[in-house]
Amino acid sequence: MAKLNKKFVLGGLFGILLGVGVFAGSQYAMKATSSTEFCVSCHSMEIPKQEWEGSVHFSNRKGVRAECANCHIPQDSAFHYVKTKVMALKDVWNTFVVDKLPDQDAYETHRLAMAKSVWAEMKASDSVTCKSCHNQEAMVLSEQSEAAQKMHKIAQETNQTCIDCHKGIVHFMPEMEVDNNEANSELAKHSGQFSTEDKTLYSLAMANATLQEGGTIRLMPYAELTDWNTADEQVKATLSGWQQEGAESVVYMDLGKRIMVALLENVAQEKIQVIRSVYDEVTAANWKEIRLPIVVPKSNLTADLTALNQFGKNLNETYCSGCHAPISADHYTANQWIGVVNSMKDRTSLSDDDVRTLTIYLQRNGKDMANLSH
Repeated sequence: MAKLNKKFVLGGLFGILLGVGVFAGSQYAMKATSSTEFCVSCHSMEIPKQEWEGSVHFSNRKGVRAECANCHIPQDSAFHYVKTKVMALKDVWNTFVVDKLPDQDAYETHRLAMAKSVWAEMKASDSVTCKSCHNQEAMVLSEQSEAAQKMHKIAQETNQTCIDCHKGIVHFMPEMEVDNNEANSELAKHSGQFSTEDKTLYSLAMANATLQEGGTIRLMPYAELTDWNTADEQVKATLSGWQQEGAESVVYMDLGKRIMVALLENVAQEKIQVIRSVYDEVTAANWKEIRLPIVVPKSNLTADLTALNQFGKNLNETYCSGCHAPISADHYTANQWIGVVNSMKDRTSLSDDDVRTLTIYLQRNGKDMANLSH
């Protein structure tokens, strides 16, 4: 009996020592494989290593360096930590078995897919690795640039996460194919596409129109025209909208919503039919609901709102995804989108006309426009 107990004790001690050894060994392996030296030891990591060494996360005026693990391995919980380490085994497979990234050309071929995978992981985790160093509550917004202050304030109000806007700050952005000519050609197919059964027509792009009583106006994309009829290649119709007191040269889509419908060029106010005047508490201004009888070339109009929205959606997904994942239109209010687009447009190759189209598309589908019929 004593010998049996002794065996149990020895077996238990051996099991404990084995467990401690396995735990210590796994901890050592986890730590060792999280070091930057280990991460960049593979030939496939030479390119991202060079990009990191040229970034502000490697060298900056504050002398703070973010290592590979700081950005790519979550430390918030043991589960996410171990999950990331296990998922990283595919990188070992791709490097030593498949040799998926043998050179620069191969790396560039897969750069977009790899970037999208990391962006998706960071967004799903609410950018937890970013927040291990950067804390929004600790930010002194007054010391940031005007654009940064505006965007960080909106981000806090709308619960955005870091990776929504901050891409390409360490590793180069992947190239994304853009064929805007094809997109414009596709939109042009809907020029003059409407029938007598369509109640509302839309301006395909920025276009000149004339008042039936004389004068010139500039229609914005998506401008809605009703009560229309055709005469040869011209369309006579009614343009409805709102003017803000003190800014009568602009016609907006709705009360208090600065979604531009048209620009009035030296149009006398007596030529404009005022339906009613309203004081808007949100904008703290007086607004007038108006109507204008106008004449527009048939080729500038369409009844296909779906095609217009698809064009706007393509602009958002193509150009805005250069720095962050495309943000859905209902993420911001119609008025918020103005500042957001203006702060970002210079980072893209969008033309002025496309900026206008993108802005109006996002505004018309903003989160405070959900109950309005488009």
